[in-house]
Amino acid sequence: MAGRWDDDVPEDDEFGPDSPDYDLSEARGYGWEPEPPSRWPPPQWLMVAISLLLVAALVVPALLLLLRS
Repeated sequence: MAGRWDDDVPEDDEFGPDSPDYDLSEARGYGWEPEPPSRWPPPQWLMVAISLLLVAALVVPALLLLLRS
């Protein structure tokens, strides 16, 4: 049967020390382990605190200028 999918596979692929699948011990680790949670985006409470500080930094000087005159 011509054109089978395994006709193109070279026969020199051996399972040995040079193969990436050779060492499957726990000391080597596993490739699909989940990544640790990232710190982005920051928590919602931090975003609210930064927003309030930004608004205060803009409003307080404007109020001081208005009350001064």
